Amino acid sequence: MTKTLKNTQEIVAELTELIGTITAKNLFSGYGLFKQDLMFGLYQQGIFYIRAENKLARYLESLGALSYLAVTPNPQLSISNYYQLPCEIRNNKKHYKYILLLSLAQVRTKKTAETLAKQKRIKDLPNLSIKHERLLSKINITDVKSFKLKGSVNCYIELKQQGIPVNLALFWNFTAALLYKNVHVLTKSEKEYALKKLNKGLKNAGLKAVKLMFVKDI
Repeated sequence: MTKTLKNTQEIVAELTELIGTITAKNLFSGYGLFKQDLMFGLYQQGIFYIRAENKLARYLESLGALSYLAVTPNPQLSISNYYQLPCEIRNNKKHYKYILLLSLAQVRTKKTAETLAKQKRIKDLPNLSIKHERLLSKINITDVKSFKLKGSVNCYIELKQQGIPVNLALFWNFTAALLYKNVHVLTKSEKEYALKKLNKGLKNAGLKAVKLMFVKDI
């Protein structure tokens, strides 16, 4: 067993004693320390760094914690949100545990916020990309919520009314995206139903309908 691996096992044991099972994953530079799927720590060259941002980072700095960039002369990672805790904290198990839990809570909150933000982005829907996101922005559709409210039929019609080239393939992509499914698994009945709604909308807008003969089994 190498010294690095032995030391890594020791820090994992130290943290596990305080906050439950911890795992270490080998990164390209050091080890990432995880509680379930949350990376809250970094272990590199015998030093444990805890993740902290904003208010928590300022609190740790007030206690004498040093950022990764300050500790590492020639940092392999350009990160500033990891801190080396002073010995006074690590020797006080109650305070140490408190800080670890604060870090975990902060990481969890950030991950949740990022997940929610991703769910709002049109380009993250099935079948869609940044190209579709930019296209829809031309009719003031900027997120998933407004896309759902407008619906695939109205989006298609408004794009067409603005002289923007649209086709049936685009309509299928819109329709499938709002059903959260791949466009290639749309059934014949789903296509027929969607196309009838589209043709009704096109008629009301004074536009030419799309013939049902274009609907095919997948």
